[in-house]
Amino acid sequence: MFSKGKITNNKRIFFKFSFFGFLAFIFGNKKVLSNYKVSDFEKNTGFRNYGIPSKFEKIFRWIISNPITKGNGVSYTPLSKLHGSIIPNGLHFERHHYGVKEINPKNYYLVIEVGPKKIQFNLDQLKKIKKFSLKTFIECGGNSNVMYNKKPLQSGADLIHGLFSISEWTGVKLSKLFEHNKIKTYLKSFKWLEFTSFDKGSYNISLPLKNVIKNGFLALYQNGEPIRPEQGYPVRLIIPGWEGSTHVKWLKKITFRNSPVFSRNETSRYTDLLPSGKSVQYSFLMASKSLILSPSPGQQIIPGKNIITGLAWSGSSYIKSVEITVDGGQSWFNAKLDEKKKAVVRFNFEYNWEGNEIVISSRCKDGKNKIQPSRINFLRKMGSNAYYHYSGRTSWRIDSNGNVSHTY
Repeated sequence: MFSKGKITNNKRIFFKFSFFGFLAFIFGNKKVLSNYKVSDFEKNTGFRNYGIPSKFEKIFRWIISNPITKGNGVSYTPLSKLHGSIIPNGLHFERHHYGVKEINPKNYYLVIEVGPKKIQFNLDQLKKIKKFSLKTFIECGGNSNVMYNKKPLQSGADLIHGLFSISEWTGVKLSKLFEHNKIKTYLKSFKWLEFTSFDKGSYNISLPLKNVIKNGFLALYQNGEPIRPEQGYPVRLIIPGWEGSTHVKWLKKITFRNSPVFSRNETSRYTDLLPSGKSVQYSFLMASKSLILSPSPGQQIIPGKNIITGLAWSGSSYIKSVEITVDGGQSWFNAKLDEKKKAVVRFNFEYNWEGNEIVISSRCKDGKNKIQPSRINFLRKMGSNAYYHYSGRTSWRIDSNGNVSHTY
């Protein structure tokens, strides 16, 4: 349990961080590829060694950086400008506490400390172990936290919910890695694993062994190519459905322990302060959630047939159904899912808009029949002191001119 004072202080720091981040946003902290220089080889052959987007497309991530701590900040995936469900590697969201670590793969070693033993794996050894691929999402525990605000943030869906991305990750299952003779002997002797990063702050977090060994794996590839430095090159921990703070990047060491280490990232961060004054620790699994991406703030629709589309996801099950309301929740209609029984799906709903003011929203039901709650009902449970793990509904208002805004 943590004191309210400590939580409040953390919020105060965040508000200061948000203020400077807002200034960065206002003054156009954009990253585009318009300044890419074409080499003579490319001019002469008409080919590029590595493809880039068309110069006519301006899809980029918004970046909010902390001016006090270099390397601390976030970049948001432009969800509302993308289609399908796979996010391009260059647009995957980023959340860094201590900057991006550049690691030479020739010098890389993963150390596993178990009992009196220290086992090392270099990158070539990891690559030789049988590989496993999975399409899954990563969502920062702080994603959508502005939904706790008393007034709706008048910003696009990307800045509200963009700390979320979907990729196909390929790597080595921890269960397979732990079959090593010097490791499996000790598996029943420990209950926790501590994962430590190579980053400047030695980011670390402790996770329950029995859960992690079931689904966790070490990612070496993202959407077919070696994972990029900003995503944890050369090795990143992936635990499907768990919050982003558990997906340790630039993985340095795995230590077997009998109890959690109670690091900063599992005590003062990524915990939820309830109305009772108690804090919920080790939430891990991200709750089921859905979001309308089109139409959304910054977009405009015209009378006639419109397609309402978005994404739904669940950390604990699959998405069973998604419903859409166009009258503020008075009535609900089933949307069409692009895939069935998947943890991440895109949904579509055809609607004939007659030019009247409406409020639209989505809600999902997962395989355990849990229905995404309204924002009001979510806050009744979590209270207003919470900051992480928002999974209530989001509503957009469409005025008579077709302009979209955020509403509660």
